[in-house]
Order: sequence, then C-alpha cells, then structure tokens
Amino acid sequence: MTTESTPSPPMWRELYRAAMTELDVRKLQQRINDARNAIMDRMEDTRTKPSYPEYQQLDDAFNGLRTLQQESDRSQQPDKKPALDGSTLRKAG
Repeated sequence: MTTESTPSPPMWRELYRAAMTELDVRKLQQRINDARNAIMDRMEDTRTKPSYPEYQQLDDAFNGLRTLQQESDRSQQPDKKPALDGSTLRKAG
C-alpha cells in the first residue's frame, strides 16, 4: 500500500539501483532495507492485480538484495574468505 511514508510504485527500482551501486559500507545496510521495504510494499500493492512481468522483476530484485546482504555480511566478518576467491575456481584433479 502506498502512503506518504512509502515510495510510489516506480520508486522501488530507484531504491534497488541505489542499494546495488552503493560503495559506502556505512550506508549499504540502510539502502538494502529501503529497497527491500519498497519492493515488499509494491508486491503487496499488486497482489490483487498481479502483473507477471513486474512481479518477476520484483522477485529478481528481492533475490538480488538477499545476495547483496549475504555478501555484505560475509565481507564484514574478518575471519571469512570472500565468496569468490581462487579456491572456488580450482579444477578437480
């Protein structure tokens, strides 16, 4: 549902782009939260009149934010290796 405090329908795309391109780790969590909330609000708004193409975009964006959140969490743990280090690319032999 769109109210004064929630973004207008196309706003979720802008918030998603802002989260995906944020380089400042201090701002990243808030960007992710803002985009996630906007996407969930839009999904709720379109529940009664679903548009498959937009729903697919919303679902893809939500999954992209989940991955971004996981990578952000992983990078903030000093004892963890990055997800794509050289060991993941070795050939079995």
